[in-house]
Amino acid sequence: MRSFIIFGQGRSGSKLLVHLLKSHPQVQCDGEILGKRNWRGAKKLPYWLVRRYPVPYILWKAERCTYDVYGFKLFVHHITEASRTIHAVLARDWQIVHIQRRNLFDQAVSRAVASTTMHWGGFQRLKDPDTTYLTIPPERVLVIAQEYVKNRQRILQVLASVPYLTVTYEDDLLDEASRNRSCGAIFQALGVEQRPVSSTTQRSWNRPYSELIANYSELLDLMETSEAQALQAEWRRLFD
Repeated sequence: MRSFIIFGQGRSGSKLLVHLLKSHPQVQCDGEILGKRNWRGAKKLPYWLVRRYPVPYILWKAERCTYDVYGFKLFVHHITEASRTIHAVLARDWQIVHIQRRNLFDQAVSRAVASTTMHWGGFQRLKDPDTTYLTIPPERVLVIAQEYVKNRQRILQVLASVPYLTVTYEDDLLDEASRNRSCGAIFQALGVEQRPVSSTTQRSWNRPYSELIANYSELLDLMETSEAQALQAEWRRLFD
């Protein structure tokens, strides 16, 4: 059995990619198996051990899979030693799929909206999506953007000396042709037959953020400040 990890950060299209890949009849693709939200209650105590030493749990999950291919989604903040974990699974012939999003502002705003509404995407839209208006504190978006830059630096350090595939939200996930092309490359790397992909996941909102967020102009003004400009310059450098 072949296995893979979707590795990156949130609000990059990772949930969509999970659903696209698992639409293939030979592929099981789980979500954030190491995400803190999945380790509540009685699971809270073992979570801190698994977070430090995740490889046995990862391999256990893969061994339970009844499909030809097993994969899951891993964000860099889920575990304490991402580099050690990535190298450990690569030694077992796993495939790494790095998912990324080029637009820092859109990614940060997307996370701010999700954390404000506690709606992280899925199969159903929020109630009354056409009449909802949000106010997002500009400083919140700046803090999120700073976190994304810091985490991208960590991700690139982890990937610096390892083989991986890349899926970029803007290039590979916005239309059907791009989705089939990018998923086809992943299927080829995993040694399964090519199949068209599909997903029933949909956007949470009918409207663009410029209409949904009451103070959207304030967020745009924020990105023109010297601090935000420096962040965006570093973000662009990390894509070069």
